[in-house]
Amino acid sequence: MPRTAAGEQHRYGSFLIFQVAEFNMKESCFRHSIDSCLNNGERLLSDALMLEFSEPPATAFALVILAQEEFAKAFLLALVDKRIIEWNELIWRATRDHTCKQLLAIVMDYLNPDFDEFMARIKAPPDGKVKVPSYIADALNILRYEKIGKLPWVDPPNYDHKAKKVSKGQIDRLKQDQLYVDIGKMGSVVPKEVVSQKQFEDEKDRAERLCSLVQGMVEDKRTSYLEYKEVTDAFRMLFASMSSGNNRDP
Repeated sequence: MPRTAAGEQHRYGSFLIFQVAEFNMKESCFRHSIDSCLNNGERLLSDALMLEFSEPPATAFALVILAQEEFAKAFLLALVDKRIIEWNELIWRATRDHTCKQLLAIVMDYLNPDFDEFMARIKAPPDGKVKVPSYIADALNILRYEKIGKLPWVDPPNYDHKAKKVSKGQIDRLKQDQLYVDIGKMGSVVPKEVVSQKQFEDEKDRAERLCSLVQGMVEDKRTSYLEYKEVTDAFRMLFASMSSGNNRDP
């Protein structure tokens, strides 16, 4: 559940929320945008594979993270296309924010996990109710209340460590470390983390699963992913107050 500041009502200025008519886009427009993001993500993955045996696989790793961000953008657009959330300027801005897309990637990875995680979850004794892990719930809360719609907190939430690290830019810094030389205030080179072949392989596999998730959503062939309904219901609840007809947070 979202954790909001007690008694706080946060208004967005009229310049932040577009009118319904301004975002009255045809379904085909969103589908075209989703396909374009998927195609570009697959191109980045293909480029990464050409460099996968570089030592270290720095550029390949960075390309894979960029591909994940394109698939996350496609996922956000798919949520709009399926009318799970409503398109507005803040959602548009999220498509251009690296951290927002990396938070979405955490959620997507949860919906379409690797084989070992999938087997562990389907073998878990059923208790009659699906409980979304704290790091997924907090990734959604951070996305909604810290990134897409910012709220002043009376009592700042104690977010899960995994979600918090992503929100603070851990993945983005690691990605940029593979591409740039960072210079410190004294003019010296700042040491950086060098990624391993295993890190590259893990992120490549994750990117492929993110792509598959969005393709399944768009084609309506697979919406039976683990906890798909629970997560999409959470999106509906969290973003309902951000509809074009309601420019106020709870």
